[in-house]
Amino acid sequence: MSINRKRKHSSSTIISYMFFTILLLLLSSYSEADEQQVTFVTPTSLTKAKIKNNQGALTLLNSEDFHQDIATLAKQLSIKDIEQSKMSNKVALLSTLKKHRQLLTMITEGKNSTKYSHYTLHSETQLKLQQEKQRLFSETLTNDLSHAIAKMSDEDLYQASYLLGWSVSRAQKSAYILFKQYQNKTSLNKDEAIQLIVSSQFYRVLTRVIPISQKVFYEENTKRYIIEPETLITTPEGVELAVTIVRKKGSKKKLPTAFQFTIYAEEAYHIKTAIHAAAHGYVGVVATSRGKRSSSNNIVPYVYAGKDATSVIDWISKQSWSDGTVVMYGGSYNGYTQWAAAKYMHPALKAMAPYAAASLITGLPYENNIVLTGNYPWAHHVTNNKTMDNSVYADWQKNQNLVNSLFKSGRAIKDIDQLDGKDNPFFQQWLQHPSFDEYYQSMVPYQKEYANINIPVLSVTGYFDGGQISAIDYLTRHYKYNKNADHTLLIGPYDHITAQHTPRSHYSNYQLDDVALEKNTEEIVFEWFNHVLFNAPKPVLLKDKVNYQLMGSNTWQHRASFETMNSGAEVYYLNTKTNEDSQFELSKNQPTELDFVQQTVDMSDRSTQHNVAPWPVIQKQFNEPNGLVYMTPKFKVDHALAGAITGHFSIAVNKKDVDIGYNFYEIDEDGNTFHLNNYRSRASYADDMSKRQLLTPNKKTIVPIVNARMTAKLIKKGSRLAIVLNVNKNVDAQVNMGSGKDVSSETIADAGEPLILKWFNDSEINIPLTPWHEK
Repeated sequence: MSINRKRKHSSSTIISYMFFTILLLLLSSYSEADEQQVTFVTPTSLTKAKIKNNQGALTLLNSEDFHQDIATLAKQLSIKDIEQSKMSNKVALLSTLKKHRQLLTMITEGKNSTKYSHYTLHSETQLKLQQEKQRLFSETLTNDLSHAIAKMSDEDLYQASYLLGWSVSRAQKSAYILFKQYQNKTSLNKDEAIQLIVSSQFYRVLTRVIPISQKVFYEENTKRYIIEPETLITTPEGVELAVTIVRKKGSKKKLPTAFQFTIYAEEAYHIKTAIHAAAHGYVGVVATSRGKRSSSNNIVPYVYAGKDATSVIDWISKQSWSDGTVVMYGGSYNGYTQWAAAKYMHPALKAMAPYAAASLITGLPYENNIVLTGNYPWAHHVTNNKTMDNSVYADWQKNQNLVNSLFKSGRAIKDIDQLDGKDNPFFQQWLQHPSFDEYYQSMVPYQKEYANINIPVLSVTGYFDGGQISAIDYLTRHYKYNKNADHTLLIGPYDHITAQHTPRSHYSNYQLDDVALEKNTEEIVFEWFNHVLFNAPKPVLLKDKVNYQLMGSNTWQHRASFETMNSGAEVYYLNTKTNEDSQFELSKNQPTELDFVQQTVDMSDRSTQHNVAPWPVIQKQFNEPNGLVYMTPKFKVDHALAGAITGHFSIAVNKKDVDIGYNFYEIDEDGNTFHLNNYRSRASYADDMSKRQLLTPNKKTIVPIVNARMTAKLIKKGSRLAIVLNVNKNVDAQVNMGSGKDVSSETIADAGEPLILKWFNDSEINIPLTPWHEK
């Protein structure tokens, strides 16, 4: 029995709290070119099944007749159909067809082979059973896996456990979603047939492998570690907090503690996280927010995280197993809690590594003072019960229908929970604070409080990470108020999940450079902690204060500071003359006469959306349905684009406010487009996020570009850059009618006359470009 132990290039989706969305992405495998008119009869076992809930789906999934129908369906696929499938689907199809040797060969020879450890174990066991027919699957897998992991190091044991961390129940719920979609269809197209096969076989393999592997790993871990899954501590304020502690057995000396503070209360995940810290020579501690798990307090996201985390740090420093040193790490909300704790700077806290760090006002639910609708379900996800309500994100179609209904209805965003039919008090509370006011200032370091943060900080984020703005906002504020800050940034072509864990081979349809796959966030973090605390070698990717992967160059680049990346940017202006394609030029020539291009948008029209980020990232032709397109001339030599757009827009609008935005593209010599990033900002807050300053209608004003996303890509000779200026009006965010009222209360009735926006040619758009000379 073999098991893949290393995960240098493994997928991180298995521990994502957005499991359902990611799994559905894994199941989609065909481009438009692959779609054919071939149809398949929907299995009768599915069409005749009674599937009113998850239990009905479970009954079907456990039916041998159903899996026989699935196997029959798989046999109808051609060899070409299978070969043209993406790797994750191909593995499932071969498993369904019982082509175990072919499956194992393909996994061994492919990239990210560790991603398919569950299929590897399943097929290896099936092959062994063919030779030893008297043995049972469970007996064979248990014996072989037990012998294999007993020989592993602590780190390899963790990695193997991590790779087999799939959830059977979540796989069942994902299959249930597909069953509901397909049950009333008499036939399926090829894409749908493959999705049904893959989802069903995925569950079948998991239900055979995961319960056994979990039991075997648990038994081995209890031999190696002291695991205290839930210790209840009481803070000086009388607040109860549930804490998971893992220590290495046989350790006689006091150790530093690696600590995460989270609202995501899931015992199994906490144990696994703490075990990984213990495998690296630390005491692993994970504490949950007040009200979660066995805490009797009310659940309150964000507000008390800093104080409560500081209380836990103080408690840790006084334990018999602690050497008095604490380091914090973790991503998203767990990144936020580190900054919240840093506001109080307990002396035991010696370093922190926030990745994809959240922030209410600069990340989610607000982005540059604009409320994003996609974060609406989050509060239900974390506050509906003592653990997590995974059903909230399970029905992604319901959530999408909700934001679509809100947009089309023109109702105020504060009515979203009325449309949902369920109160969302935390979301409503956030709507009451559209400014960076005392509410937010009380939660995270504010201005001079950053000067007290003199511990080393490592921030990790991605070009496609929804939390990038907040992660970099923390960094820039840290340096602004603390000139001696020791703050390092690691960034590459990662999204919110892969920034926190390990990369996948692709983001959308962009295939990452090989060197981009070298990032393993948690391994880098522990290596960096060892460097900070014990003078161990620094991680190889962290050669300077800013470390970024230049897409398309297959290199990592390193700079002394984030500020200097943007300081040498090339200045472009908005030329008002169009070419034969009705596109404007981004010109380096400063205009001699003031001029403008006018854009008119009916904010009451909900049949069209503006400033929508395109998907997939790479498209064969430039396709922007609206907005003003500005393009650079073709570059005569290769350039490195690395940093964030800065500068300002000169605008005049016939309203008291406007949410502006843009899409930023590379267009190569063949016309293929690469979407680099999207921008949105509320004009009335661009000068000061803490104070709204309404515009004077029709008066020319300067609106600075703030918190634009960073990217880094090699721009080849013959390519152009394009920026599509627009008004932000889409389902992804609240719609600012420009009346000057509280935007959260504005309705379509406040739209009034169409918005007329003038973009003046003295706008300055600074693009961080330098000629590229490969070293």
